[in-house]
Amino acid sequence: MRVNPFLATGKRKPIVVGHRGVPKVHQENTLAGFRRAVQLGLDAIELDVRLTADGHAIVLHDHNLRRLTGSSFDADHLTWDQVSKLRIRRELPMGIDAHGAPVVVRYEREEPIPLLAEVLSEIGGKIGINIELKLDMPRWWGIEIGTVVANVIAKAGVEDGVIITSFDPRKLWAASKARPAIAHGFCFDDTMLNFARPLLERLPPLPTELPVHGGYGSGLRANAHRLLNRILETNLAGRLLGSRLVGAEHTLVGAETVKRLHAHGIAIGTHTIFPLGSSTAKRIAESANMPAEVERLVALGVDWIESDDPERLQKLIER
Repeated sequence: MRVNPFLATGKRKPIVVGHRGVPKVHQENTLAGFRRAVQLGLDAIELDVRLTADGHAIVLHDHNLRRLTGSSFDADHLTWDQVSKLRIRRELPMGIDAHGAPVVVRYEREEPIPLLAEVLSEIGGKIGINIELKLDMPRWWGIEIGTVVANVIAKAGVEDGVIITSFDPRKLWAASKARPAIAHGFCFDDTMLNFARPLLERLPPLPTELPVHGGYGSGLRANAHRLLNRILETNLAGRLLGSRLVGAEHTLVGAETVKRLHAHGIAIGTHTIFPLGSSTAKRIAESANMPAEVERLVALGVDWIESDDPERLQKLIER
């Protein structure tokens, strides 16, 4: 059994992870993009998984299909037979850039939406794979995706090269219960405590080691952001879930974060550097597009970095 690339300790440098493949060249979450990642010699890719109405695990980011295919349906309302006939369009809206301007990326051809089983069959064993189980508000109580995905991974025989991540701890729990050998970890977004922001910002400023560039070290969201950093460092979610890894927004990670997690044998990865756009309308931190942020994360010793432009990230890390 080979060592899982996400978990391997004593890394000289972080592994480069293509966020949803190589979206600068091929549509996100497509076999074309994953094949390109293998050709480029990337260490790993990240992909998103949802379930169809008849329980098939498909590789797809959005709950609604409008942005990606032009269809007005939700993915979980369609069967796999119906989804398999759709195509991800050539001109793809990617949301907004760091300045709030709309981003549209143009590709050579349309691409199909793949089954997770197809992806694992073709590239499993050739490249590390971070499988994210999407947090579905419309189907909040459904956690069967954790079991389905874990079983698909086991059937493909690629447990040692795959991790499962999610912002939903219940889905991770389901995956772990189904297949305990598959590494899994909770993800942190830097807006998670925004619901409590009015209260938190009335409190005295919390001390922090986090950099201030990017607009998160001071101002309206400072305490919410700093508290998230503290929660991340304690690895509370990981201890409850029995995880060996954690994923976090790069703006949440400081030197103590990495040091404390590594001291307990927990791998930590960060997202998303050099983003093409924000499809959720969330503001992109200025630091996400700075080479200096890559240098900072490398110096901190994070275990992996996800990027929409993994070729650029690869060159920066290797120089």
